[in-house]
Amino acid sequence: MAELYLADCYLKEFDSAVTRSEGNYVLLQDSAFYPESGGQTGDTGYFVLENGEKILVTAVKKEKGESRHYVERLIAVGTRVHGVIEWNARYAHMRMHTAQHVLSAIVLDEYGAETAGNQIHADESRMDFRPFEWTEEKQKLIEQRFNKIIESAAPVVFETVTRDEMMQRVDEKRRKLFERLPASIKSIRLVIIEGVDVCPCAGTHVKNVSEIGRIRIVGHESKGENTVRLRFSLEK
Repeated sequence: MAELYLADCYLKEFDSAVTRSEGNYVLLQDSAFYPESGGQTGDTGYFVLENGEKILVTAVKKEKGESRHYVERLIAVGTRVHGVIEWNARYAHMRMHTAQHVLSAIVLDEYGAETAGNQIHADESRMDFRPFEWTEEKQKLIEQRFNKIIESAAPVVFETVTRDEMMQRVDEKRRKLFERLPASIKSIRLVIIEGVDVCPCAGTHVKNVSEIGRIRIVGHESKGENTVRLRFSLEK
């Protein structure tokens, strides 16, 4: 299946055909729906059949290597569908996901802490950093640096490279993190925020950091030894 969002994160509608219909989900020939994975919430929306009927897509999940589109009723194999993504939620996830990359880069570069986990949602997201100790002074510095990056209007671009090419593009701190990628992964999609970060990622992102909006860190909590969870929201 061609994952159309990899080539165009802003694609809102597309045409495809059902290749499998099983249980309460269908598989498609091609899809622009992002499946829940990598900490990012999956898309929702609906399909329009050739007779005009609308069928809701209630969730999209990556399971057993497949992008499963969960629907309110099954659709026969071979049926042509016009997919429509719930754009407001998708765009919010794009802004949040790019914000996560910016925030990860700041904390790594300033404090040497890696991102141990994240959950990307439309209204509020969270990230876990390790090893990291929280202070109000650090919060102020992180927010200031984040918002300065947003004001820079740095472009966000994608490149598909080999593993060796990726390692040559990044600094030592990032190289150590990326060495953990499974050796079986040979072709890697890089998300490049000019002057800020280079990171492998298969998620959806905005074209320019100016689309993200200013950050507001709304809370933090300890998640074990040397691990801190931050919760943040974005101005619209």
